[in-house]
Amino acid sequence: MKKQRTFSGVSHRSSRKGGTVFLFLLTAAAFLLRLTVSFQLVKNDPAAATPALITDMKTYQTLALQILQGEFPSVFYYQPFYYAVFLPLVMLVSKSCYFLAVVQSLLGAGVVWFCGCSARLIAGRRSGYWSAFLCTFSAILIYFTPYYLLEILQAFWITLLFYLTLRAWHKPCWSNWLWCGLVLGCSILTRGNTWCFLPVLLGVMFLRKNIVSRKWNLAVSMVVLLVAILLPQLPFSIYNSFRTGELRGPSTAGNAVLAFGNNPEGAPAGLEIPYSATYELWLEHEKEISIPKRMWEWFKEEPAAFLEQQFQKFILFWDATDHPNNITELNALKSPLMQTFRFLPTGVIFVLALAGLMNGFYRGYFRKRKKFLLLWSFIFLYALSIIAFYILARFRLPILPLLCISGGIYLGSVFRKGPFKERFHRICMTAFAIFAVYGLCPLYAYVYEPIITSWTRPAGVNVEFEKPPYKWQNAPGGNYLLVCDHTSALKGGWIGMGDAMTMTKFFRIKKPLRTNRALLSIPVFGYGSFLLSVNGVEKSCSVNSNGSRILMEVPVQERNGVIRLDMNFSHSTGNWSIAMDSRRNYGRTILNDTPVPYESVMFLLIPVEK
Repeated sequence: MKKQRTFSGVSHRSSRKGGTVFLFLLTAAAFLLRLTVSFQLVKNDPAAATPALITDMKTYQTLALQILQGEFPSVFYYQPFYYAVFLPLVMLVSKSCYFLAVVQSLLGAGVVWFCGCSARLIAGRRSGYWSAFLCTFSAILIYFTPYYLLEILQAFWITLLFYLTLRAWHKPCWSNWLWCGLVLGCSILTRGNTWCFLPVLLGVMFLRKNIVSRKWNLAVSMVVLLVAILLPQLPFSIYNSFRTGELRGPSTAGNAVLAFGNNPEGAPAGLEIPYSATYELWLEHEKEISIPKRMWEWFKEEPAAFLEQQFQKFILFWDATDHPNNITELNALKSPLMQTFRFLPTGVIFVLALAGLMNGFYRGYFRKRKKFLLLWSFIFLYALSIIAFYILARFRLPILPLLCISGGIYLGSVFRKGPFKERFHRICMTAFAIFAVYGLCPLYAYVYEPIITSWTRPAGVNVEFEKPPYKWQNAPGGNYLLVCDHTSALKGGWIGMGDAMTMTKFFRIKKPLRTNRALLSIPVFGYGSFLLSVNGVEKSCSVNSNGSRILMEVPVQERNGVIRLDMNFSHSTGNWSIAMDSRRNYGRTILNDTPVPYESVMFLLIPVEK
């Protein structure tokens, strides 16, 4: 009998008892590891049991308790599955956060199991072991487990969906498509970006239609899939539509999330608090001008700047840095086990996954083995769905198990004997992956970004407002232009500079002035006081320990589209500083009569003509 072959060249006998037992042991180890760390975190970290009010964790916990008591929100703002279905069902059994840790540890173990099973279907048992191993010992998959966050559940949905898609690839019957649709529907209801997987499922359906029996009806299978996807979402969509009086989906938060990383002040990664003035303006007038329309208008005005921001999000998705939100690695260190052992950081998994991608091109896996193409279709489409918004560690976490599969397939091939040429190529692939994950973003940020943004954004940030975003007594009416030459603090590159000094700051503006008055806004950090003189106007400024924002009305004049501010900081006391942004260099900041290779962090609000 002819053996069934995998692209690794070994017999594809995934049903052998030894293989299944070993994968089961890894899954059991994953459960015990997650459970132990979770119980330690619940005991030592207040964020696990009583999260802070400003976090999503507290929002989910509160909403779930209210729904359990029969109090439903006016509309479902966030995608509702986690807090409206999953948490209430868990709390029906027990409201203890220890019980939640048990349930989410089981989900984490399920992720490991389906990760190993999927890799085994693609590349054999050895790749399955390595994939499950990477998933078992991924640090972020471990320490996220006990918290009131949807990421572990979403990782389970995505890994299960991928496994079911592989099953549908082998046997494309309507029952398999039904299960794929239901799981995808629940995943979308958990976080809406997983609509991105629908094209893959439809692609598999069309590619595999030629191997099915005569009874198979492609149109019927497509209807089954789409109905199954929409079915879990339908009750929440009906509720939101009824409450708002217009056709709505199961969540109303999409535009707010879209606005974070797609406005001229937006940071490609991380969530800035307090929110930027542009974000607040866009959301305040969302009904008059939609967020997609705002983005389109900005793209038409500054296409290069818009595309550069999207490029940053693309490379940041593959970067080793985990941009925290709600919880950080400091939370993880409250577990003695996480302190003692160095589990696999996200960067290592990304390195192995990208090396697996390059090895796939080298070995021709995308052409020879469509299931490997299926894996990376899932990964790339998910990456694009996140890049469309902004990058957070929480957003990347659900796709990590599929990246573990790519890394496991790579490790499965690395430890096989081969000619020196293949070993050398693998070393080169790994080296390039290390550079892409650990070196590309820092290189771009501190070497190329200042140069590129001088071309893509020659005037810096110019955003027009219908009303002042800051308190300004006796502000002239009409429209305002908010101008700055720096980027978000979240991107890094800010350095502090204080004490007595003189500074000349130039601003380029895109619209003519309407008055000779402007409002200067300067974030100041530390504590102390100083006397600030701007274009001959003086103001005594004090800084508290939490930092301050200096607001000062100043006289301005425009010459050839440029405004000049002559500033003097004197009579300094305490330990205060203003920020300089090393990721911007327009040559428009002169410090103590010397041009400097960075730009001062300050805003100028200018009344302009419509």
